[in-house]
Amino acid sequence: MVGAIILIVKADSKTHTVSLKWNPAIKRPGVSVAGYNVYRSTQPGGPYEKIASDLTSPNYIDRAVSSRKTYYYIVRTVDRAGHESPPSNVTSVTIP
Repeated sequence: MVGAIILIVKADSKTHTVSLKWNPAIKRPGVSVAGYNVYRSTQPGGPYEKIASDLTSPNYIDRAVSSRKTYYYIVRTVDRAGHESPPSNVTSVTIP
């Protein structure tokens, strides 16, 4: 299971980025976490588009964001067979 996502927004005068960080998956007997997939939506409740896959670290920087938009994110763990976990909590951020 994925822990809570913590979003940090960093912006300068020309570009915007969203840094996503989350707690690593809890190890369970018989379950091997291979990585994480990150999903984003511009609508609360989705639909969500996969923007990163097979991440091995519990963080990601989204550089494809625009000013004055709100983005919604979820993260899913992926096992070695490619099966995804249920989604993490939904976290949103509005880009200035």
